[in-house]
Amino acid sequence: MDFQVQGSVLVDGEWVSRSADVYHIMSSAQLHEDVDMDDVATAQPLAPPEIGILSKTVINSPLYTTIIPANIRHKDVDDVVFVGEDFVQLKEICDYGHLRHVATKSDFKGKILAARAFGNPRKVQINTSEQNPLLKRTSLHRPRRSTTGEEMDILPLEVIVLTLSTRTLMFLWARDSNVGPATFVQKTIQLPTSASRFNRPGQFLSIDPRCRAIAVAAAEGCFMLYKTKTMDIWRRDLEAGRDEVPVVEEAQFAIDGRIMHMEFLSPGTDDDPHVILIFIIVHEGNTKVASFDWDFRNTLGTPSRPTRSVLDFENRNPPLLIPLSRGPDFILVQSEYISVCKGVLAGPPVTSKTSIPARFLDTLRPGNNKNIPLWVQWDRAPRNPGFAKEAFYLAREDGMILYVELGGNTNLLEISDAGSWPCPIDTAFACLRAANSEFAQSYPDVLVAGGLGSDGHLCKVGAWPKEYANQVPYPESLAFDLIESLPSWAPVTDMAVAPLENIPLPYDRTRASVFVSNGKSPYGEVSQLRRGIRALVDGTFGGMEGSTGLWIVDHGSTALEQDGTLGGQDYATYVVNVPGETLVFRASRTKEEGLFSQGGFGSARDGGVLGTEQPVQDGLIRNMETVSACPITESHAVQVTHHEARVVLRPHLSLVDSITFRSPLLGAATKSGVPYIVVAVNEGAQTFLQTIHFRDDGSFRPMNQETGRHLLIGDPTCIEILVSNAVGPLVFVGTTDAGFSLFAVKDQNSLVQIYHTPGIPNGPRELQHVYESAVLLTAHEHEKLLCGTRIGMLIAMDLAKLGKTHPNLLLRHSKEYSITKMGSTAVYITPNKIDDSMAFLACGADFCRVHLSIQDFEIHIDSIWLHDPSCPTYMQGAPNAVDQVPLAADSGQDKRKLGGFILAVFGDRMVYARLDYDITWSGQVGSPSIPEKGKVIPRKLPISSTPTNIMVAEDLPHHMIVVTNVLREEHASIHKYRKMVSSIRVIDLLNHGRIADADIKEELPSSTPKKKLEHIEVPLNTYERVHSMVRWVFLGNEDRQHALVVVGTGVTEAPGKETGRRLVLNVGKTGLKLQDSKRFPHPVRCIAVYDNQHIVSIIGTVLQIEQIERTQVAKWKIRSAVHLPSNGVDMTVSEDFIYVSTSHDSHLCFRVTKLPEPNEHERAFELTQVFSDSRQRPSLHHLLYTQTLLSVDPSDATRTIPTQFSFVLLTDKNASVTCLFHPLSASRQDAASTLFEACLPRSIIRLERGNTRPPWRRSFTMKYGISRPSSIGVVDDDFIGACTDGTIYNFAILTDKALHLLRLLQHLIEAKQKRDPTLQFSTVKKMSGHIYNLLQNRAEGSQDGDIKARDVDPAVQGRGPAAPRLRHVDGDLLGRFFEQGGNLKRLVEEGCEEDVGKLFVEKTQWLFQMLESVGVVVNPEERMATVEEWVKELLLPLL
Repeated sequence: MDFQVQGSVLVDGEWVSRSADVYHIMSSAQLHEDVDMDDVATAQPLAPPEIGILSKTVINSPLYTTIIPANIRHKDVDDVVFVGEDFVQLKEICDYGHLRHVATKSDFKGKILAARAFGNPRKVQINTSEQNPLLKRTSLHRPRRSTTGEEMDILPLEVIVLTLSTRTLMFLWARDSNVGPATFVQKTIQLPTSASRFNRPGQFLSIDPRCRAIAVAAAEGCFMLYKTKTMDIWRRDLEAGRDEVPVVEEAQFAIDGRIMHMEFLSPGTDDDPHVILIFIIVHEGNTKVASFDWDFRNTLGTPSRPTRSVLDFENRNPPLLIPLSRGPDFILVQSEYISVCKGVLAGPPVTSKTSIPARFLDTLRPGNNKNIPLWVQWDRAPRNPGFAKEAFYLAREDGMILYVELGGNTNLLEISDAGSWPCPIDTAFACLRAANSEFAQSYPDVLVAGGLGSDGHLCKVGAWPKEYANQVPYPESLAFDLIESLPSWAPVTDMAVAPLENIPLPYDRTRASVFVSNGKSPYGEVSQLRRGIRALVDGTFGGMEGSTGLWIVDHGSTALEQDGTLGGQDYATYVVNVPGETLVFRASRTKEEGLFSQGGFGSARDGGVLGTEQPVQDGLIRNMETVSACPITESHAVQVTHHEARVVLRPHLSLVDSITFRSPLLGAATKSGVPYIVVAVNEGAQTFLQTIHFRDDGSFRPMNQETGRHLLIGDPTCIEILVSNAVGPLVFVGTTDAGFSLFAVKDQNSLVQIYHTPGIPNGPRELQHVYESAVLLTAHEHEKLLCGTRIGMLIAMDLAKLGKTHPNLLLRHSKEYSITKMGSTAVYITPNKIDDSMAFLACGADFCRVHLSIQDFEIHIDSIWLHDPSCPTYMQGAPNAVDQVPLAADSGQDKRKLGGFILAVFGDRMVYARLDYDITWSGQVGSPSIPEKGKVIPRKLPISSTPTNIMVAEDLPHHMIVVTNVLREEHASIHKYRKMVSSIRVIDLLNHGRIADADIKEELPSSTPKKKLEHIEVPLNTYERVHSMVRWVFLGNEDRQHALVVVGTGVTEAPGKETGRRLVLNVGKTGLKLQDSKRFPHPVRCIAVYDNQHIVSIIGTVLQIEQIERTQVAKWKIRSAVHLPSNGVDMTVSEDFIYVSTSHDSHLCFRVTKLPEPNEHERAFELTQVFSDSRQRPSLHHLLYTQTLLSVDPSDATRTIPTQFSFVLLTDKNASVTCLFHPLSASRQDAASTLFEACLPRSIIRLERGNTRPPWRRSFTMKYGISRPSSIGVVDDDFIGACTDGTIYNFAILTDKALHLLRLLQHLIEAKQKRDPTLQFSTVKKMSGHIYNLLQNRAEGSQDGDIKARDVDPAVQGRGPAAPRLRHVDGDLLGRFFEQGGNLKRLVEEGCEEDVGKLFVEKTQWLFQMLESVGVVVNPEERMATVEEWVKELLLPLL
């Protein structure tokens, strides 16, 4: 029996059980003859390629949860901290309440739960001067002092305290720097563990008003109390070298009930040692107030006087609790009244109730919510210490703002309307401390709130001193007024990445744009996300077609008196080249003294009238094109044409002197402050460069034909006068022989050539360029020459200062220049007239700022985007001519006049604009030496309803199809109700919203108006939602092509019952028309195009292929169908494969096989599952990705062959991006191989591809002359992902070798962060020596010993089941390392064993082999810097 087996045998058509002996089976087999069988020829499947992924945050979320005004940098700067879900942004409050971004911290390990300010706010200074701020007109704002290292305190006045989801209590502040960005400093304490998230401390945070204690509470069950040092004691300890947290002692207490509010109360007198903490809790069905009282001079123990009492029924659910600052009392805010509670320490509080006036109770936005709007936030208004009342602002979620004052010792509340916020409000609301000047109380209250489905806003209550006007009534002077908006593009519902193709010039761009649908009704919009420097448009007019140049010839200020009113006028006169002539314009801004301005988006001057006129009574030339012009002195200006040069007297521009040239000039250059002009003349077959000097009275000196000219090799393409701080004026001349020369003008007015090159010396492959423009940038005595070429290159060269004499001016060797590709057209550079370290650059449709950094003395380029606050749809054209108004000679603080204004022609329009950091409210004494970095500047297309889906319509040029829905309040019956109305609309992406043109030059034709679409909206059924939308080119009768849009919808008719429709829309030149509609018993969740006859749909859980029969009436036939395990959420089709992402069962792939002939069910296709995911994922979106890579030949392991691979990038609700490999051949394994998995802080809802990267983001590959669409070691880097909160990610697919090198760097950074003592949890002295408490604080202790190679080797770390997750590189971590001054050499060598350096050399060999393959050999001493340059290029911003 031990050797018997049981089997089944077929007997008479039935399977019966039989037992058999093993030996009998073996003997039977020996009786049969052996048969030779050939081996089955099976193809060896190709192994999946080894690739990885690099993720970078392109755009941070604009959503804020808390706004805290706090001086966390320096006592002399006003800061405000914006706290998001997992980031902190620090902004500076500048003049007139405007904000300037300073720094961002986004490397938190968890989510931010709560945030408060800890410290002593700067006291408001009391005005002791007898001078009234109304009379002191120059006192607009306090001067900002420069924060040098000597005067900077080791600890600021305040710090921010945060609680994180990682059981962390963090103290955070910032330190400013003159040579780099502000850096954050942190100290952390670990919070105790918990059994569940409900009793985990961190949900609530409160700080004692005198900084004696901090309370951290859980949602229910317990709270932590920390006894702390005051800021003065903590500061002295830090100065003495005791680098520790301010926490002295901690204790944990239990509390029954669920916590609603927790706050410290003020003891009242300064010498009162009591610390009072109160809670509003819900316990046993009642709302109670619990108070705890300690003496901070003693150690923490059981509270001496814990009390608990039930609140009255009317205060059972207070939205806000406001502690008063002059006693242990507090205020509870209800929907319809406000209660003042006193005597809480003696028992049940004594409550006095004040009703909110009925006129403030009506909701501002009926229909947005079924419930009464709640009060969501409050903040205290800054007042003088002697002010007898307590004042604060209340914010309601619908935008209602109330101003409340509590008088003296009484319980009387004075409630008044502060105004209506332009949009709904969440918890991010604050009243800013705009200044610490003695005249601060003469300034208005500045309020700020983050957006909730719309932009955030900065508003003021009252007027600035310069806006005071006696003729304006007092209530109007306290009007609620908008200062500026804080752009928001969240929540995001959809994203599209597409180029603006086939659109009229000058708006055509070769790069793709990122569009997102965002916002909530009535503030829904489609936003075009752009990154760069914002320039505020102050005025614009059209009629400037064909402009080729612009020069400012005069600027200044004049006093005016009109109708007995004294005022002033700032003006600038400029000339513009148009074909065959020169136009003269005078732009002026008039401001009356005491004029009160409402609704200004800038400073108080923005109430002035900006006008443009064409003067006729002057000595300027108009019948010829201008070559160059500028104001040469304070009293004279010069204009040079091809045939004549004139000097005019400022400001009336009357003629002083002129000179006529015998032959037309080939070029000319002028420069303010330089007493001569430089011209190029052609005499016969020779070209000469000549200087013409001025006398003191402005007249021309006679030309010296012997010493004042120089023979040029070729005709000039560019002539510029450059002023060097070391050697004085230089003349730059680019010639047609693809070279340039530098000349100096000696005392005898002779031109001396001091440098000449026919090209770039020792350049890569001896590149030859024709120069079109040049400018000299200076930063801290470091000078760099920038040259723009005709083929779209920007060349930067360092000038060596080896002495002050001209012969010592040399160009350094080839290491000191760089080449940056800006585009495919000529590059024109214009100097910045107010900052020698910057210049403006125009190339094609791009307008940029070029900055010479004082940190690394390298060139940094940022796009400049025009933004019109009164017209968010403004679209920027291509720059044709640019100049900037310089500062006036007598300009001081707050006397900028029009200095800094950019006068430019964009497309066919003249534009007056100012950069953010050049406008008047930033004109402070100690202006930052580090200019503002690029930020997100969205261009918004309002649609007044909530957008849900967007699609770029290829058949409708410069148009987009948008699905919208809006909740409307109906009045059909006596009972009001709401319903959701949906529609499919077409919007114009070129909707400029242009301002009406001024009457400038009537003979210039205006732009031809575009033909508008007739049918721009298709209404949907009530409560109908669009799930999918796809473009389909259908091949109809007679093989006619029809452009269609197929839409799948769903409607919830009852709980658990949802129906749907499939709509077919015809896309034509007139817009959209509904062609066909079909109802289904289940929602149509996904639609994809199979070919021009078939579409694929997911209806409910059924995947089916359908065909339209070519009949007069559209008739759909199902050609194949298969059931899915769960609902489909996304679907794509590629060749004969259908890829489906499901809501619960991850990803499925089906093969479509066409049957020879339809079967009995008219099925023409067969669907076969090819592969699925190896695990279940709640999928969101997927993207099919195909790439040709080198793989090992299965027949010859020593040879590689190019092979086309297919991948699926899958996103899910678990915040990961996974790459599934589509096998090239059939396999018995059903689960696809997972190549990598990137774990992110948030989920990606849309994943798209598009070439959005500017060409100047390829500095490394351009430097070494490598022509690649992506960086070395990168397969593709054009993947863009969008999150609901507005975060935009960029993903790059890495080769295996690049992945290992970057993972090695990431492991090194993480290992050193674990050993960094400043990032460790600080230890708090315990009352008990229990071992659990010790382990709790020492769990993240510092590690001893140097880092070993095996600890950071990617090959060792990337093994096991978690290997796909270790093939992800965190680009944000690497970027922060370099932004904070990290050095690659120190990273690899310091604190590491020798084998780490050997491992690094091993992992970098492939990079230098790639460079050698293109003829670039890197010296050993330069290899570390080369690797660092390569890594930094990978981390360059995408936009």
